[in-house]
Amino acid sequence: MARKRERVFWIAYHIVGDREVARDVAQEVFVRLFRVIRRFREGGRFDAWLYRISTNLGIDAFRRERPHREAASLDAIGGRTASGEEADAAPDPPPATGASPGESPAGDALRRREVGRIFAELSSRLTRRQRTAFVLREIEGLSTGEVAEVMRSTESTVRNHILQARRILQEELRRRYPEYCRPAPPRKNS
Repeated sequence: MARKRERVFWIAYHIVGDREVARDVAQEVFVRLFRVIRRFREGGRFDAWLYRISTNLGIDAFRRERPHREAASLDAIGGRTASGEEADAAPDPPPATGASPGESPAGDALRRREVGRIFAELSSRLTRRQRTAFVLREIEGLSTGEVAEVMRSTESTVRNHILQARRILQEELRRRYPEYCRPAPPRKNS
């Protein structure tokens, strides 16, 4: 549990987009694991089995929480609750590359939170399988083969889900947040 709890938390967080819900999911994963450990096949891949449990419970939690998240007020989304109090900040994701060399730790944390918020919003447009494949491969860094094993799918299907997820995320980013997009390269006249 000590070796896997952080990975389980981040898988859950990237699926549900909420720190407290992700903590609950991670706890539920280990309770479930304790109950079903006898079903684990000798010679099977434990990590894939654990990540499948994490993903499935994260998706279940996302579905349960979705109506509450969609009904959030604009004030809460902006960082304040309706009563004017500070809303809970999203956790800082694992350190990401790409911060400006002179950027302060606070600026870096703010940038990561903003990226996390935007990802949570845009990824709600993905199907369950697209989101799972994208999170496990692109955010958690599992290999395509590992993701296929977790999803009980083929590698080509996983690659297809990731390709579709990227396309949808890019289109939504361009549509909703054009300020975060690179300008299109100039067309060459023939």
